[in-house]
Amino acid sequence: MGTKLTRDNKPLYSVIMDELKAQISSGDYLPEAQLPTEAELSSRYGVSRITTRRALEELERDGYIYRIKGSGSFVKSRSRAQAEKREGAAGKMVSLILPSEDDRGTMGYIRGASDWLNANGYYLSLHQSDYDSQKERDLLEMLTRDGISGIILYPRNDQTNYDILHRLCLEHYPIVTIDKYYDSLPLGAVVSDNLDGSYRAVSRLIELGHRKIAFLTAVSIESTSSVRDRYFGYCKALKDHGLPIDSRYIRLNMKGYREEIGVERFYTELLDSYQNEGVTAIQTENDLIAANLLNRCLDRGIRIPEDFSIIGFDNNPVTEHVIIPLTTVEQQFYEIGRRAAEIVVLWLERGRQTPGRVLVPVKLVERGTAGPAPQ
Repeated sequence: MGTKLTRDNKPLYSVIMDELKAQISSGDYLPEAQLPTEAELSSRYGVSRITTRRALEELERDGYIYRIKGSGSFVKSRSRAQAEKREGAAGKMVSLILPSEDDRGTMGYIRGASDWLNANGYYLSLHQSDYDSQKERDLLEMLTRDGISGIILYPRNDQTNYDILHRLCLEHYPIVTIDKYYDSLPLGAVVSDNLDGSYRAVSRLIELGHRKIAFLTAVSIESTSSVRDRYFGYCKALKDHGLPIDSRYIRLNMKGYREEIGVERFYTELLDSYQNEGVTAIQTENDLIAANLLNRCLDRGIRIPEDFSIIGFDNNPVTEHVIIPLTTVEQQFYEIGRRAAEIVVLWLERGRQTPGRVLVPVKLVERGTAGPAPQ
């Protein structure tokens, strides 16, 4: 054991401290659980009590534990950390974690959350995960340990960091997600009604006479609840109107294949396939994909919307600045941010809230890229 402890030349107390931190983070030691005593740790690691005392002192300083004289050391819960810092600035601070400050809807989320928080005596701090799951995890750990009152999280996807989010749920920490939700976690979420948005878009295309309608996403539907719901809305619209769901017209998770073969070849193959199959319209995952597809069609001499109709999603500013303004589905980003902030504040001031999914309505915005099906 001694050789293992000194292999990387780390101080012995630091090795013990890191192992205890990992056990706390993984849930081996739950909130308010008692840690082994100095004597027990000394025996376990084969070190002096001076070393184990130093490890526990450092854990206390870092906010992982609290110590009661004569009783021992205990894992500090989020609620205890909040109570200790409630009077400080962190006690009135709610943090918004975004994948990118340039992401679609970012300013709407920020303004909606900030306006509500400021009107109710709270402050908003902004943090960016850079679409990095580990950085997102580090932010969740840091902010909760620093005594931040609550968190609004825009997750990178809904497949990662389940363990820390599950722990926060168990500790009743005020956290709510936006844009995406987790099916298997009792975690509150404020999201657009993505299924209804896609359903409306595809239903409108069917009203315009289209019968072969494609669907295109950059990511997998397994990894992202928002895209999954948009795909389900597409399928539901086809079924409700008596049309088949044909896999030849569906491209899910195109990003990996596009990077593998190159952008030019990807769009050439895609449009060749659509034209060969007689596809006359496409519902895309978002406006950026729709704008790229529009430009590729125009480069090939495909008329929009006379030959081909395209509908995006989000009502991103790009929709009005392309050659032909995009028909799209509009999300209420400001309202999502406001509702998320409201949930966190009500949770803080009235106790634990019942987790649930809040669906914010969307609307179809018709512009120039969707028209009657070609004869």
